Amino acid sequence: MTFANFKVLTRGYVPGAKAQIITDTVLGLILNNAVKDIAVYTCCLKTNKKFNAVASQQEYILSTVLGDYLTPDKSGLWWNQGTVSATNYKQLDARTLAWLDSNRPNWRDLSAGSPQEYTIDGDILTVVPKPTSALANAFWFYYGETPVIMSAEEHYPFTGSTTELTQLSVFDDAILSYARWKIEPILNKDQTVDITEQQYKRAREEAYTAFKRRRDININADTRFSVPTIR
Repeated sequence: MTFANFKVLTRGYVPGAKAQIITDTVLGLILNNAVKDIAVYTCCLKTNKKFNAVASQQEYILSTVLGDYLTPDKSGLWWNQGTVSATNYKQLDARTLAWLDSNRPNWRDLSAGSPQEYTIDGDILTVVPKPTSALANAFWFYYGETPVIMSAEEHYPFTGSTTELTQLSVFDDAILSYARWKIEPILNKDQTVDITEQQYKRAREEAYTAFKRRRDININADTRFSVPTIR
């Protein structure tokens, strides 16, 4: 469904959402926020990238080293404990800052070495311990990328272009449910906010369940719990 169609249907589903009250600019912001919320919750725009290690640098700004980072994927961060020509990637353990402070109280003062753990706080990725030396493509990160904003009437959600990712059209109803949830308070219908919020979350979860249903994989016990191969 295009950006233009989302606007038409939203106004049709929400009585009172006239252009004089809910301008196209406001509606566009709401619809794009819906797409981003779904992308965060479902990690539906899976991707992975490698980035360089800097000698003795413990913190990396994800928006800088990755650019389109939104949320980590299950496979998380891997470290090349080999060399550039003979790679040997190892998955690092995901932690929280609170966990590190409690279980590794001296983690900030550890000598440089081969990273074993990492944590993400907002836009900051921290590796423990910090790498000893610089290495090209030392880190390999699996994550969900930020959807591109829809800005033209013919744009599709998630790509923000005239190219549709048809497998993500399953989220169309959830996007509309999100719009209704956010619009009704603007129309002074605060009494329905809790209801429309739950309707959105239910629609999002149902769409996510449908999105994850890979019949070709689910029927095969050998691939059901597969782990990505790292080279």
